[in-house]
Amino acid sequence: MTKIDVSIFPTLPVHAGMSMSHYTDELVQGLHGISDVLVRVEWPPFGAEPSAGWLRSRWVRYVEYVRWCGRLSGDLFHIADHSNAQLLLTLPGSQTVVTCHDLYPVAVALGRVRFTGSQGRVAMAASALRVSLLRKAAAIVAISEHTLAECRDYLGIKRDRLFVGYHGVAARFLSNNGAGAVESFKARHRIQPGWLHILHVGSNDPRKNLGSVFRVVATLKQKHKKDVCLVKVGSAFGPRETQAIQTMGLQEAVRHLGELSDGEIAHVYRACDVLLYPSFHEGMGRPVAEAMASGTPVVASNRGAIPEVVQHPNSLFDPEDVDGMTNQILQITASKDLREELVQHGKLAAQKFTWEAHAQAVAEAYRSVVQRWV
Repeated sequence: MTKIDVSIFPTLPVHAGMSMSHYTDELVQGLHGISDVLVRVEWPPFGAEPSAGWLRSRWVRYVEYVRWCGRLSGDLFHIADHSNAQLLLTLPGSQTVVTCHDLYPVAVALGRVRFTGSQGRVAMAASALRVSLLRKAAAIVAISEHTLAECRDYLGIKRDRLFVGYHGVAARFLSNNGAGAVESFKARHRIQPGWLHILHVGSNDPRKNLGSVFRVVATLKQKHKKDVCLVKVGSAFGPRETQAIQTMGLQEAVRHLGELSDGEIAHVYRACDVLLYPSFHEGMGRPVAEAMASGTPVVASNRGAIPEVVQHPNSLFDPEDVDGMTNQILQITASKDLREELVQHGKLAAQKFTWEAHAQAVAEAYRSVVQRWV
């Protein structure tokens, strides 16, 4: 059997966010189980270089990485992150596959996504222009049907070059073991019995809509007199978030845990009562799938690809419907039957999100490109 020899270009650690930092490892692990695919990760010599400021970071990403890729030879190339579409300036498009995780910059630049506080169309123009280089790729693996539709509608990429492969959910989120470790996590992070703990996982990007998260917590605390705590995992709060917390009087109701280890991420879902995720745009929304797999009920936005993941209309709301999201959280805490229904639905729905299935979709994209050479 002739193997498809693939060179994978990762997102460099200095440029990676939470969800992207592990993607290449998960992809490679899944591809190792496919007999006709042979992969290697191409790490540039400057790949582990620590950040030396904004200017150096941009130079590495948009100049050095591009030049370095152009000096390599190989059969098939795979850019693991669409935000590195600039690599297509030197990689041969007819031999390159790209994973597209979302087209948020393009959606904003085209005026398809608008909300209070969003980046302007002009501000997103440069990012949108860079991402539009995806048109040069031989095949695109989109992580949801929503993202596939964006590639088709916004960039004009033909359907036969598009493949869907949802992100997988790691085994640590599916396991029911480790109850003692979860209790230890709760004690360590002061997650108190009897309190309502609302979880948010991710960055502070405006599209994540932390404003609605804060307003839901404030409504639960002030209107409904609940002992409530927002548990935030991810980037440190900036001035905008800090000001909102102070204005709403939530200083004692917010606990920021920062970036957690892989094991602690798995624990935090089970330690909290609800994941609140009212994002304005998502290519998939991995925290939603992880929460569902962990048995944590989800209250989320009805935008982007999130409905594909949640698959339960009662859990989906307009991202600015603070009252609707608040009332759903109250119902989940008041009704054991409703909570159990959502827990069981989430665990079942999350079973479709596996790295094996994602790797199979990627391998299918590889084969489609190779077949064109024959």
